[in-house]
Amino acid sequence: MLKKTGLPRDLWIVAIGMVLLYTGLSFIWPFNMLYMTKELGMSETSAAMALLINSGIGIIASLIGGLIFDRLSGFISLSIGTIILVVTTGSLFLFHGYPFFLWNIWAVSVAMGMVFSGLYAAAGLTHPTGGRTGFNSIYVAQNVGVAVGPFLAGFLSKEHLGNVYIGAFAFAIIYAVFFFIFFPKIDWKSEKVASSETKHHQKGGVREHPTKFGVLAMLLLLLTYLFCQLPHVQWQSNLSTYMVQVKGLTNGEYGNLWSINGGLIVLGQLFLIPLVRKFKERLKVQIYIGIALFTLSFVVAMQASHYTGFLIGMIFLTLGEMFAWPAIPTIAYQLAPKGHAGLYQGLVNGVATAARMLAPYLGAIVVTQLGGIQALFVAIFILLALAVISITLQQRVQRLDEKRSK
Repeated sequence: MLKKTGLPRDLWIVAIGMVLLYTGLSFIWPFNMLYMTKELGMSETSAAMALLINSGIGIIASLIGGLIFDRLSGFISLSIGTIILVVTTGSLFLFHGYPFFLWNIWAVSVAMGMVFSGLYAAAGLTHPTGGRTGFNSIYVAQNVGVAVGPFLAGFLSKEHLGNVYIGAFAFAIIYAVFFFIFFPKIDWKSEKVASSETKHHQKGGVREHPTKFGVLAMLLLLLTYLFCQLPHVQWQSNLSTYMVQVKGLTNGEYGNLWSINGGLIVLGQLFLIPLVRKFKERLKVQIYIGIALFTLSFVVAMQASHYTGFLIGMIFLTLGEMFAWPAIPTIAYQLAPKGHAGLYQGLVNGVATAARMLAPYLGAIVVTQLGGIQALFVAIFILLALAVISITLQQRVQRLDEKRSK
């Protein structure tokens, strides 16, 4: 099977780990806003502030995890995150009333930040010459979890929404067992890879320093990602409340949207991979297509009044993800100086976490203070337009950096 797919054994280990990890985490993140507003009785603004703090913690954890990955070892970084994950999901399972719920999701965010950035960095480590392929494999693996987690959570939440944390803890244990059995077998020091083929630090190797244009190109890439993620996160925060409390979707129907999201990403690879190969080296085009599809998803959601409408919007959102999301860490890996790949993937994950931090709070302010849900949609379209501008500038700066480096 490994020969047929062309994926290295080590990448398969990382991908399976991502499936187990994100299946467990998908019992948590889609329901945070709903749980705080419906079960704990918090206002939307207070819940958004809690998520703001939650994601801020995750950003710091991502950067720390990336630095440990580069300076010490990817295995050490991931081991620390895995142990924290088991302890904190266990605590969340036992204590999810107020205020223990808040303390526990903040602690889980530490684990998420370290492990998630570590697995993406490991994708570059285990398939350094694969370009988009390695990161796409991890992205698909992540979305197997997105498909399975919310689907199973829908059954657990029928009696009480707090039951979903049983699943989160169970999968954390399964992931930890898999991790400590198989992850030690990975070539963490890149001893089997030629120095010219990897951006990760090797024993006796010299760490490169980033150029000014390289740093600027990376900042513009992160800005593009932020402008895309801020709208995307609305589907799991302010739009979730809008769909359930205003449009009358059930918790199960809302959870199914994310199961469909993950399922489409996995099954859609059969059709997407041949299409992506046509512009394998043109990652900018993939991001442009993704932004256009994101825009369509919100146009549909803005007009939707029933489950079917939101389902169509989710399909467009999913297609947009499939084009844009794997391209971002791939470009980051291209930009990373040798010896800094873990940090650069930590920065990418940190921006995604920052979006999860800012989006619920900023969206809640727009909805409550600036004109309701329609004002939120206007803000979303502005952000997506800014994403187009920033990725265009980013590609120009990156080309200039590459010319100066020759």
